[in-house]
Amino acid sequence: MFRNFTQVVDYARKLETKDLIVANPHDRANLIAINDAYLMGLIRPVLVGDKKKILDLLMELGINKKGYEIYNAEDKFDAALMSVKLVSKQKTAILMKGKIQSRVLLKEVLDKEHGLTTNNILSHIGIIDIPNYHKLIFISDAVFNVLPTEDEKLDIIKNTFHFVDSLGIVKPKIALISALETVEKDIPSTVEARNIVNILKDSDDFYIGGPFAIDIAVSHEAAKAKGINHVVAGDSDILIFPNIESANTFYKSTTFLANSTPAGLLLGASNPIVLPSRSDSYKSKLYSIALAVVSTEILWKY
Repeated sequence: MFRNFTQVVDYARKLETKDLIVANPHDRANLIAINDAYLMGLIRPVLVGDKKKILDLLMELGINKKGYEIYNAEDKFDAALMSVKLVSKQKTAILMKGKIQSRVLLKEVLDKEHGLTTNNILSHIGIIDIPNYHKLIFISDAVFNVLPTEDEKLDIIKNTFHFVDSLGIVKPKIALISALETVEKDIPSTVEARNIVNILKDSDDFYIGGPFAIDIAVSHEAAKAKGINHVVAGDSDILIFPNIESANTFYKSTTFLANSTPAGLLLGASNPIVLPSRSDSYKSKLYSIALAVVSTEILWKY
């Protein structure tokens, strides 16, 4: 079980090196993270974009191009298409978004002719190392699904569980987040949380509870003060948010106000997809790459 990103990177270094195919990597933080991952032996870098611009950036950063595979693309749309096609040919390759809009890349990911679609829903998982929390915490969905239905949340939970399980976290604790811990018909997320818990409560794979306000999910003291006695309360591994606004606000607030380090992947495709935010640090991007490397070892069994 990984308690922090340092442990994730250390473990990833012991695994087979994976091809990391990056669409439009015209970004300094991206290239620094990619090069660090390459020097650690995590990945073989395959860069797809404006070849001259890539080479100029590598030179600016003092990065030796030896070991890099670079493909020239006419524009960002061509880069997205080429990158997805390259990834689709390799079972263990990882796709990474560079300096390109997510929608441009995901259009090609979702193309049934050459894309990376499966029978699973696509969902984003955020992994956050918060200094005052006792372990890594996983959240969904802060990026991709705007207002998931109850059935979509069940699929998101499935994606998230499989990923967390691939990291060796046995019987994770899942909290369904809302504004409060009682079921109120005027707050639909509390009703959905109750319904989902009723469907999944007998699972042998994980513990699940909710609706929980965020303080209940992450603080034993808050749970005790509110009289909540539940195995998940105060010790959550996974937080499932009701909508993109609440999840994205938590994700970015912890990053910029709580000095935490986030990483993120898109789950549900045939291959792991590193989908960093433009504001993510190079460390966040490096940790996302390491998580993708680790997850490829086990995700195929699902």
